[in-house]
Amino acid sequence: MKKIISLLMVLVLCFSTVSLSVGATQPEENQEESAGVSIPILNNFSTVFEFLKSGLNDMTVHLVPIENSTVNEFHIKYTQNDGEVIDCSIHTYYDSKSGEVFGGHYDQGVFDSGFGYNAHSQTFYAMNGCWQRQFGFTPMYDIAAKTIGFDYITRRIFFKYDGQDWMIQIWKGNYAWNLLVGAEIGIYNRPEGTVNGLFFNCAEDSDMMPMTMKLYDSTEVYINRTEINTWWMTGFKLSDGKKEPGSLTLESEIEFPNEEMCKAFIKGTKLYPDIKCTTDGTTVSLKW
Repeated sequence: MKKIISLLMVLVLCFSTVSLSVGATQPEENQEESAGVSIPILNNFSTVFEFLKSGLNDMTVHLVPIENSTVNEFHIKYTQNDGEVIDCSIHTYYDSKSGEVFGGHYDQGVFDSGFGYNAHSQTFYAMNGCWQRQFGFTPMYDIAAKTIGFDYITRRIFFKYDGQDWMIQIWKGNYAWNLLVGAEIGIYNRPEGTVNGLFFNCAEDSDMMPMTMKLYDSTEVYINRTEINTWWMTGFKLSDGKKEPGSLTLESEIEFPNEEMCKAFIKGTKLYPDIKCTTDGTTVSLKW
């Protein structure tokens, strides 16, 4: 269920940032013309619904530059049912240099959805501080996703280290009813010997690791994420059609904190002949 909700949030992000693909426009009117008009902040879904009820007519989206910065703030301008014209911030920002789209609470994603977006690579990705982190992981999430048409394959790599049971899970395939192609790498753990054998906690900040991720097939690179320190490396991109998950190749470099943990992970991968790993010190290069 966590994965289903998460990908629904991705679709919301898609529609909220689509203007970047075609070039968001600057407002034609002078900013002074909107003086005296209330400037509400749309920073959560309940607020958005209130505005929907009041009427969103002739709506346009534009970027307002922030002084001495490459960051621009998203504004929407629309007419309410009563004729009042509103020009307001939606509490979302676009960095023209990096391509990142982010919300006011940067580590929680746009509209606190848990996901960010890079307009340059047109890639959606999970934020370290996403709300989904609170719910850990159980295989039931994958089972639920598949029952409504998500089509991906996954591998769960189990190992023990430092008094904890660890799982690093990898995914690749089609998400959100084949609207997105993408991949994931998640780090999870729990105290060794935990009775509930199905549930894992999402890794804490102290257990995050530097990772990269690349997803491609014989004709196209879909996702290419550079190194970040994270517990959930993800990348999703709008797809032109369903991909055969087995035809996709996932590559990643994961930097473990020490040799002991690195070796424990490598041992755990031996269960899957289709996962190929090489090591350079404590860095594992994984290909699946």
